This record gives sequence, C-alpha cells and structure tokens, in this order.
Amino acid sequence: MKIIRDISKSSVVPIVRDGAIATHEIGEGRMVPVLIVDCSDNVELLDLIYAHEETPPGDVIVTWGIQKDDKNNVSLILEFLKPSALQILLQFNIELKGGVVDSIFHANALYLQPLESGERVIDGLDSAKILVEVPDTGFFETWDELYTEKLIRVFKKSGLSRKEANKAAKQHKDLLRGIWLRRMRNV
Repeated sequence: MKIIRDISKSSVVPIVRDGAIATHEIGEGRMVPVLIVDCSDNVELLDLIYAHEETPPGDVIVTWGIQKDDKNNVSLILEFLKPSALQILLQFNIELKGGVVDSIFHANALYLQPLESGERVIDGLDSAKILVEVPDTGFFETWDELYTEKLIRVFKKSGLSRKEANKAAKQHKDLLRGIWLRRMRNV
C-alpha cells in the first residue's frame, strides 16, 4: 500500500550521532539504538523529551517510508500524541546509516537523546532521553530489499563480482543482526 504524505521541512530532526544501550530493564537485555538528535531548531521535541522524564510513556504512531524519487534514504516519521502532539521526521542515508536502521527494526525500539544531554551516548547515560517503541509496520520487507541492494552496490564498487557481492551482503547482514539480537548476560 502506498501512502503519500507531505511532511514539513521543519519536522526534520538532524541525527548528530548514534550508538546503543543494552540493559536488562529494556528489551530483555538486547541492544537498543540511540539517536543523538539536534533539537536546536525543534524546541518542542526537547520539551517532549524532558516531559517524559516525569510522566509515563506517551503514545506514538510510527511510519517508515521512502521519499519520492530517492532510494538512497529512508525516513521514519514519529507522531507523538502524548504528553503533547508533535511530528518529527528522521532521515537515514542507507549507505551510511543502514546498520542503524536495521538495528531499529531488530530492537523494535530506539532512544532519542537530545544533543543537550551529551554528544555521545556515554555522556548522556543519566541524562534526558526517551525510549520510542518501533513496532513492525510491514515495512521490513521493503527495507530488507533496499538495504541488500545498497550493500551489493557498495561491495561491487569495491571490486567484488555480483555473486561475491551477494554473498558479502548476506554475511554482513547476518553478522550485524547477530550482534543486535544478542542479549546481555546476567552479571
């Protein structure tokens, strides 16, 4: 099903860095990706993150998509309903951030950490951030095809044959997914 939506450019939130956090309390010990976002042009998002520190988790509608005529990027639209209404758009270049997108699919979640909480995940461990559940929306099959196609192109550019690039893409995805699905042991 194709859904065409116009999204305001002011909804785009720049991702400055990314990383991951694994705790026994969240995701049954699986790593959850952390997106460090620049809220300087989106104070409403910063306010929402701070509001979540003192209120229970709110509702969010998650939509994955591809922009018209641009198969180099995927977008994640987050429509927060509570504690306040806000729509943001996160954009990911598949070649550069494909592993991050894949990790979101496998964790079924992500953290949004404002740059004000630290430029690195470790800097913001005890600072404001919100956990956003990212359930299966039916986009994974499309994502997997896009990601595989992009990986094959990258491996072919590095000199591999089509057959070798296919094999390398599969091995790359299997390795990364194995890491993302690994759980922390009880210490």
